[in-house]
Amino acid sequence: MEKLILFDLDGTLTRTQNGYLPFNEAILETFGVGGDIRSVIPDGNTDPHIVREIFAKANIEIGIDSGHWEQFAKNLQRSYSRALREATTTVHALPGAPELLAALSTKTEFSQGVVTGNFEVTAQVKLEAAGLNSYLCRGAYASDSPHRPDLPRIAKKRWERRTGKSLRDEQCVIVGDTPKDLDAARQNHMKCVLVGTGRYPWEELQYWKPDACLADLTDTLEVINIFLNL
Repeated sequence: MEKLILFDLDGTLTRTQNGYLPFNEAILETFGVGGDIRSVIPDGNTDPHIVREIFAKANIEIGIDSGHWEQFAKNLQRSYSRALREATTTVHALPGAPELLAALSTKTEFSQGVVTGNFEVTAQVKLEAAGLNSYLCRGAYASDSPHRPDLPRIAKKRWERRTGKSLRDEQCVIVGDTPKDLDAARQNHMKCVLVGTGRYPWEELQYWKPDACLADLTDTLEVINIFLNL
């Protein structure tokens, strides 16, 4: 039975160091006021949700429309690209991620994509910096919807249009590092594997009762066997 594996990005496949620098720069360039992503807990949220939470916490009232988000995405892409080029920010693949994606890409029963709270342009910058972009098909991003639970359904429909095939919801597996990844999976009747490589250790993630829970992605065969048996 074919399965679509949809990976979260930050904290699941990649780790970003000093990502607050380009993010905060893009906020200032776009909205004309300063904001600091370090003032909130961004894990599991979409970029628009994060920005709104930053402004709310700072008691900043500002009207934001779709044009602002389009400009913010462009500024964020430019800021991230410059920060990576200048090495003030770095993005690297988490242990086991390259090996797992490479192994999955050789198996006809699996397709793999991304479901992330990043805008698509920023996700591409991060995946390219981490050397993972070639393994993943187009998924769903904050540029598709600011509401995280919308994204798995969008990614599934996008895959079905591209391949001309159809999948049942339970043939899709969300892989993430936060309870919000699990919530998005459950709202779409999809399976979920959580990994303790982000803010939450796997012992804490087990409390939320995902379909499977791992400390990390380093045991390629174990992860693939879990996917096969879900």
